[in-house]
Amino acid sequence: MEKLNKEYKVNKEKCLGCGSCSLSCPEGTEMDTDGKAVVISSAKVEECGGVDLCPYEAIEIENGTDDNEEE
Repeated sequence: MEKLNKEYKVNKEKCLGCGSCSLSCPEGTEMDTDGKAVVISSAKVEECGGVDLCPYEAIEIENGTDDNEEE
């Protein structure tokens, strides 16, 4: 079975707007006009560390598979 690519999103309720994700992964996230982060490239977020990019757990997997999942 073919694995789906992970799609990341920012949970706006958890995002404090600290900007640490956009500093750590500027090609994957950026700050929106509302002062919250947005994912601009799930592939880059995955390369930068995925959900671990946010110290407040605001970056979440929207769909896809986990690397530890059995095929």
